[in-house]
Amino acid sequence: MIYPVFLPHAGCPFQCVYCNQRVTVSGGGQGPLAGFAASRMADYANQVRRSGRPGEIAFYGGTFTALPRGLVEEILSAASAWVERGIFTGVRFSTRPDCLQGDIVEMLSSYPVRTVELGVQSLSDSVLKESGRGYGAESVYEAARRVKGRGWKLGIQLMAGLPGDSRELFLRSVRSALEIGADFLRIYPVLVLEGTSLAESYRAGLYAPLSLDEAVSLLAPAYDLAMRSGVAIIRMGLQADPELEKPGVILAGPYHPAFGSLVKCRWWQEKIDAHLGSLPEFPGSEMVVHVAPNQVSDAIGNRKANLLHWNSRWGITAKVVGEAGMTGMEMTWKTKSSNQDTSR
Repeated sequence: MIYPVFLPHAGCPFQCVYCNQRVTVSGGGQGPLAGFAASRMADYANQVRRSGRPGEIAFYGGTFTALPRGLVEEILSAASAWVERGIFTGVRFSTRPDCLQGDIVEMLSSYPVRTVELGVQSLSDSVLKESGRGYGAESVYEAARRVKGRGWKLGIQLMAGLPGDSRELFLRSVRSALEIGADFLRIYPVLVLEGTSLAESYRAGLYAPLSLDEAVSLLAPAYDLAMRSGVAIIRMGLQADPELEKPGVILAGPYHPAFGSLVKCRWWQEKIDAHLGSLPEFPGSEMVVHVAPNQVSDAIGNRKANLLHWNSRWGITAKVVGEAGMTGMEMTWKTKSSNQDTSR
């Protein structure tokens, strides 16, 4: 469980070209941040007591470690008191890689920090420069070493479709994030939001966002890289939110309320396409794909899109069934005249 306290744009040294925190995060603090954070923690504490489900208290939406040091310590002290009572299991926060210097890490070590999420966005120096991030890839590597050196879990956030980015550069960033020891990833396709400098570039014809299909096609191999490395992508695409979906907020870009599901569906489609393409001949006319129960809907696809795709491309009837205990995928085949498996 994660109990998020959103502090939109708090501590951020400047606003990146794509950022409009007023609409990308909800539940932002009002008034003094320490008081707001304390109030939200108290609310969550009551929720934990009712549910019996403790979890990490998380500070998101800004650059937590760039807040005034006294404020950071005040918030962490309040969080620590709840951790000591067993309400929360620890503290997690998001920050920029260049705002995690050695002295800050030393200060954080006095508190029950468990997870640090770095808003990396890219590990390409040229893309970081065009996106106005204000740091280079080396800052990311240094921050990651500090996080891992303290035994904290490392989360890395990446973005797809940034100015100056390409398929090759993006997938290279994903590989680099995995190589430096990310315990989990978040990946967001860039949206053009009103009120950002990227919106001005878009209107001037200087920036073209990814289409929805391009973004899904780009994240499917990223998902595959993470899966093969045993690293979870805990979110793909911005969470659906009424503020974000108001008319005129998103000017362009690959927004979909179930973006992550679309990526997983594409991953299954491509995975099975590759397998079918490797077969010298099909051993039957009906293919049955056996997967874990929680993967059935992704393998079938939205509105049975994958089943229709396999039928159209390969001329076979496909079914997907869930089997308890499955960790991968198996196939069985049946002939039209028999219900017996012909291969597995």
